[in-house]
Parts: sequence; structure tokens; C-alpha cells
Amino acid sequence: MKKFFSLLFLPLNLLAIDPDREYDLTPDSIGWDYEQLIISTEDGYDLNTWIYAPNSESQKDEVLILAYPDAGNMSYYVLHASILANLGYTVITFDYRGFGKSSDFDIKKDNLFHLEFATDLVAIVNFAENRFEDGSLGIWASSMGSMVTTFAFEDIKSEIDFLIYDGFVYSPNEHIERLKALKGKETFSPIPSAKYTQKWKAIDVPILLFAGSKDEITTTEVAKSIEDELSPIAVIQIFDGGHLMGFQHEIKKSGFGGWYSTQIDEFIRNKL
Repeated sequence: MKKFFSLLFLPLNLLAIDPDREYDLTPDSIGWDYEQLIISTEDGYDLNTWIYAPNSESQKDEVLILAYPDAGNMSYYVLHASILANLGYTVITFDYRGFGKSSDFDIKKDNLFHLEFATDLVAIVNFAENRFEDGSLGIWASSMGSMVTTFAFEDIKSEIDFLIYDGFVYSPNEHIERLKALKGKETFSPIPSAKYTQKWKAIDVPILLFAGSKDEITTTEVAKSIEDELSPIAVIQIFDGGHLMGFQHEIKKSGFGGWYSTQIDEFIRNKL
């Protein structure tokens, strides 16, 4: 129980690619119905995948794919995913290659992300589009996951109806400089910053952008400054907290994830 509780408040800004091969939780360990699948990428990697069944009493047409940050594995987000599944969404989580029970991969820990992670996301999106062809499909991407999603978007834009970005990285160069200034850490981008910026400026689906008022890594000032460029249909939600700590916002008032999941629910209802 102590370890389970600690997962609610784990620091999700380890600032390096740091995969965990072991699962701390599975959906059935909290009593949630799910399906486990292995989905293969076009370059031959197997991705362990969990599909959370939606609450039958509030089932919706939307499917959410989680593209998580640079540390841990999908077991770190079991409670997060179940909260959204309880609202009626079908939630798909997967492990990038080199994470969890997915195929081995030689990870360069000082990279901001690997281009191959985008190939992984494309495989999951293609699977979801075929499996849930009648529903709307969105990606819920955090920090590194926002870079993976941005890089992959050109290949999946015909299948994606909306995006949820938390701790959005808008410029690899500025992100690298900020990490060095704040943490003294050297990191590297696998894509030129200008090319990456062109990719997110081409995104044309509704975007919900979460930003923490105390986030020194992906700041609210940056989120506000790029709002008009980010998408024709962008909504920014600012919470009182640090990097990727939105699930803890108003926890005494509405419980873990209460405020956060409500913002997602209202965004989807209003924008789709």
C-alpha cells in the first residue's frame, strides 16, 4: 500500500530517459478490467499495451492514448488511466521500446527522446484507428511524450481528432538550455529545433494544454506566448503546481485527478 500511494506523487521530471522494466501496478491490481496486447511496429519491435475498459455506465465514443514522459513505464500511470476510464473513455497505454515489457532497445539516456518512440506511437495509433474506427481518437501526451507526438503527428494526422499536452516542449534548443541552467544537465535533441517547431506549428486539431504555475521547465509564460501559434483551436489550463503535477491540483477539494480529468472531459465535450 505504501508503494502504491507513493506512485500518486512520484516526481515525473527526472530529466533523463530512465526506463523501468518492472511493473509496480497493473490495472487488475486496482480492480480495473483491461486487455493486454502486443502490438508490433513497422520496424519489428513489440510493444506491450494495455487497453482500459471504459466505465459501462458512462461509456463515451472517445479513445485516449497515453504517451508518457521520459521515466518509468506505463504501470506508473495505472491510477491516472483508470480515473479517465471511469469517466467513460477507452484508455490505451503502451510502453515505448526499451521500457516495461516492450522489446529491448539501446536507449541514449541523455537524449530528449528517440525518434523511434514516434514509430512506436504510430503503431499504437494505427491499431486504435482500426480497432475503434467509430470513435474519436486523441493522444494525451506529457513532457517527452509531447515531443514524440509532435514528431509523429504528420504520419497520424488523418487519424487524430484532438491532443492533450501536459508540460509541452515547444523548442528543443530552449529546453536543453533550461535544463542545463536549472539542473546542470547536458541533454541532446535527435531533431533540429527549427524542424521540430515547424512540426508543431502544422498541427491543426484541437489542443488542450496543461501548464503548471510553478513549472520551471515548461513554463506558463511560454504556454501563453505560443497559444495563438499552437493550433487554431487551443485551450490552456493553468494549475497551481510544478512540472506534470496537474493530477495533484485541488486534491483536497476534488481528489487525486479530479480537477485534471474534469478539464479533459469539458474540453472534449466542447471541442469535438
